[in-house]
Amino acid sequence: MLKTVLLRLHAWLGVSAALVIALVGSTGAMMAFEPQILRLLNPGILQLEPAAGQVMLSPQALYQQIQRAEPNRPVQALTLSGQPDRPAQVIFTSAKSPKGESVGVDPYTGALLPEPTGEAAFEWIEDLHRNLLADKVGKAVTGVSAFVLIFMSLSGLYLRWKRRPQGVGGWLGYRRGLNGRAWRFQLHSVAGTWLFALFIFSAATGLSWSYDWYKAGIYQVLSVEMPKKPKPGPKEVLTAEQFDGYLASVWPRLQAELPAYDSVTVLLATLPSDAIRVEYLSKDSPHIREKNTLTFSPSGDVLSHKRFAEKPWGEQITASWKMLHTGQYWGWSGQLMMMLSSLSLLGFAWLGISLFRSRKTPR
Repeated sequence: MLKTVLLRLHAWLGVSAALVIALVGSTGAMMAFEPQILRLLNPGILQLEPAAGQVMLSPQALYQQIQRAEPNRPVQALTLSGQPDRPAQVIFTSAKSPKGESVGVDPYTGALLPEPTGEAAFEWIEDLHRNLLADKVGKAVTGVSAFVLIFMSLSGLYLRWKRRPQGVGGWLGYRRGLNGRAWRFQLHSVAGTWLFALFIFSAATGLSWSYDWYKAGIYQVLSVEMPKKPKPGPKEVLTAEQFDGYLASVWPRLQAELPAYDSVTVLLATLPSDAIRVEYLSKDSPHIREKNTLTFSPSGDVLSHKRFAEKPWGEQITASWKMLHTGQYWGWSGQLMMMLSSLSLLGFAWLGISLFRSRKTPR
């Protein structure tokens, strides 16, 4: 009885959600290698080729050039790269978003760089992936499709188990000599078993962008306080002289503390203050969410040094949630796995519809 009910639900839900799942999967596959693709498309913007002997500007000199170009725009943060072929970044206060507007900066001249080619396209793809370009309604639909994918994965595994495959070869192997519907059914079953864990993982992590209650539940289970909404950036423009005054003692001390780094971000939104906060990525940081925080007094004394690796496990996981979802948490190998599993959903949509049209599901 249970097998029959699950078989019918598996078939009908799969066909009903096939197109949405295929769309979410294909857009997810496109986003898996977004950082690498954007760098490839943007030589001279995201991938620099400095001339021999060129020296990066100090943060004070960089800020001075930025202010000359945009004298009336308050700055929230300034990021300097520790890699000679990567741009610096300035985040201006924006009325559209408390996160501000990010603009690339040439670290050798201080010139503001144009918007990277393909960045707007990826923003559109991400909106399609998360919301189907339909705001809250689309977000709800993709959330339901994620639950359907979880159900399809679990029910599919149960239905395979009821067929009693013999040994590892029966579960994961491919039998030759099949064709037509039998071949499609075997491909659907075996591939689904191979990709079962990745499907569950992708759907379970993706649900946090569809439902606030789901995200809140994750934070509660991991004993982590929900992050507060970011406050709007500063409204006042910090002059180059003021910025230089704050960093005069701090920057030499920071360079002594961090002789090598991937990037350093000076948080201007916290100024003026008795504590100057800086975030940085280590040279060996696997992803951009693994941020460490240094806090200095105006005289350059280190008040605190909070390393990402020393945070509780739950805080590390929630801070890295998007990197887990895209596979960037594990580097290019994780990205490749997530891309291929997402792309395979197109094939599963075709196989599922094809099998459904055959009317009678084999037992």
